[in-house]
Amino acid sequence: MVREAAINLYLAITKVIFNLFRSLPVQNKTVMIASFGDNIQYVLDEVHERTSSKIILLKDSRCSYTFRNADDKNTIRFIPVNIPGTVKGLYHLATARHIFVDNYQVVLASCDFKEEQTCVQLWHADGAVKLFGFKDKATVERTASAQKRFKQVYDNFHKVVVSSDDMGWIFEEAFDISHENLLKTGMPRTDFFFNEAKMERAQEKLHTQMPQLEDKQVILYAPTFREGHFKVDDLRLNIKNLKKGLSEDHHLLLRLHPAVTSGGEWDDDFVTDVSRGYDIFELLAITDILVTDYSSIPFEFAILGRPMIFYPYDLEEYVTTRGIWFDYEKFVPGPVVYHSAEMIDVIRTEEFRLEKVLLFDETWNKYADGKSTEKLITTLYKDAARR
Repeated sequence: MVREAAINLYLAITKVIFNLFRSLPVQNKTVMIASFGDNIQYVLDEVHERTSSKIILLKDSRCSYTFRNADDKNTIRFIPVNIPGTVKGLYHLATARHIFVDNYQVVLASCDFKEEQTCVQLWHADGAVKLFGFKDKATVERTASAQKRFKQVYDNFHKVVVSSDDMGWIFEEAFDISHENLLKTGMPRTDFFFNEAKMERAQEKLHTQMPQLEDKQVILYAPTFREGHFKVDDLRLNIKNLKKGLSEDHHLLLRLHPAVTSGGEWDDDFVTDVSRGYDIFELLAITDILVTDYSSIPFEFAILGRPMIFYPYDLEEYVTTRGIWFDYEKFVPGPVVYHSAEMIDVIRTEEFRLEKVLLFDETWNKYADGKSTEKLITTLYKDAARR
């Protein structure tokens, strides 16, 4: 109740401030509210290169991304305790022609955008396994005022960028939006996988940083974060068994959630902790085998056509508590294992079912072709220069 009251007070104040600025004319300006960063970075670069639009970057409390081509004086820490930053951010939101967000942003519930303004949801995943939005089990249990607030935010997603029709359907269900809200241009950050030069630079960079990978097949383990599991001791992967069975010709990279305390304690000749200080897309560039569970990473990794193994050791519990969109074992593009011995066997016998990966890519990356950011910007901006 206290949290709800605080949110409602914040929105009441921001709504008044936004409406004061709303009387001002809309300018040739682009505002980007970032929680994550990578999709925003691609859009920022393209807007900077192709248009005359002024760019304002608002970084929320979750954003630690270091942006290129971002003017320091137009980069604002957009958090409630930063009152000057909040006021400036609301001014820019009320007067910008284009607004991009990459996450749920509660402040949008305060924004009554004009007809000539367009707010675009980039989201932060190319596909989805876990339920979210109105389909999230936690959302269903929220108060009526919270449900109303969610609807106000989702109604401000004038356009939602998708790489596939299937993800479009999920957004329609999750945000209660219409098919006309979808922009089928492909997720901007998928452009990385089609850029050979960027892929090669990433591979060279990481092999230089991690010489222990030389002549090894790289396995990347990137599990979904579980609430309440903040220690590496909670890791349900038998690394000792994997080391015995695979260390001769494989190296394991651990990509844990930032909230998980690990401190590199697993680092040895078989394991390297890459949870911090490494870009996930650069890591995918050097990954030969991806091991994950309910993460959205496989949707983009499928573009590379490389093997994936799925390790949902708590599937029944996860389906009950969080919920997923599909029949998991039938849906994922690779073998499903529940024990380290099974994982070792799949890797040794190379029973990866790559034909499922190719079909998965065709389905979920239908509109991703290496020119997704270009298509997005030339669609939205009248003055966008074409290459």
